[in-house]
Amino acid sequence: MVTKSVDLQSEGLRPAVCKPAALYQALRRALAAATDAPEFEARELLRETLALSMADILLDREIEPPADGLARLETLVRRRLAHEPLQYLLGKWEFYGREFTVGEGVLIPRPDSEILAEQVLALIRGKKAPRLLELCGGSGCLAATVALEHPGAEVTSVEKSSAAFGYLQKNCGALQSGVRCLLGDALNGEVVKGDFDGIFSNPPYLSAKDMGELAPEVRHEPVMALYGDEDGLFFYRSLTKLWKGRLRSGGFLAYEIGAGQQDAVKGILEAEGFRHIEMFRDYGGIIRVLTAKLG
Repeated sequence: MVTKSVDLQSEGLRPAVCKPAALYQALRRALAAATDAPEFEARELLRETLALSMADILLDREIEPPADGLARLETLVRRRLAHEPLQYLLGKWEFYGREFTVGEGVLIPRPDSEILAEQVLALIRGKKAPRLLELCGGSGCLAATVALEHPGAEVTSVEKSSAAFGYLQKNCGALQSGVRCLLGDALNGEVVKGDFDGIFSNPPYLSAKDMGELAPEVRHEPVMALYGDEDGLFFYRSLTKLWKGRLRSGGFLAYEIGAGQQDAVKGILEAEGFRHIEMFRDYGGIIRVLTAKLG
């Protein structure tokens, strides 16, 4: 990938003394080449590199930006114009009202996944100490959210990628979630012992066609966390068959799915003996989560 050359001095972004509003507008213009949300991203980068808030921009008092902050801003703008995800540049992202550390090698938390967290929490509401298993844990945003929103839940999260596992451990530890983090393959039933009241997962679900149509930013995220084989359904078939016998009586399985996959995943669940299948839409109106119980 060719990185666009960026000279922030010529863009007016490296003056010795400047006003925040002019700095913001210049940064917004520069970022418009890489994003549909240049205003938002400009604010985030100014807050991250120069500790400038929206109030600072509106008040527009003259400032003397620190040289190291401006140098970092220039570096981040250059990387953003090469379509590195904003979340990786910031090194953090919010999920369910909490901040999670993210970076190269881990899937970025997305608002759509909050629907999965909400449905898992709804299924365990009123239970004192449910034993839960997350497969394909990634950054830990789902496991930590469930554990923190339902104190007393015993949550174990399994992640195969060593890079992603580092983020899983870091986030679950920093938030004092109590989540037990295991480095291992979700396709190996011996990775964790015992039975569970619920199993949930946001597995890789993009098809070969989807992978060929990825946005440039998404291409920076780990293929392991995205690709679900030719039809995108490999993990739903494999995980359902492998783990259904580890559910306690009345236990549930909950999946995040890709757009348009609901009928196929429902068929997989029904073929494995699951009933009481429910579907839930994300904030954009797309069916994003399926939950099911055996029998």
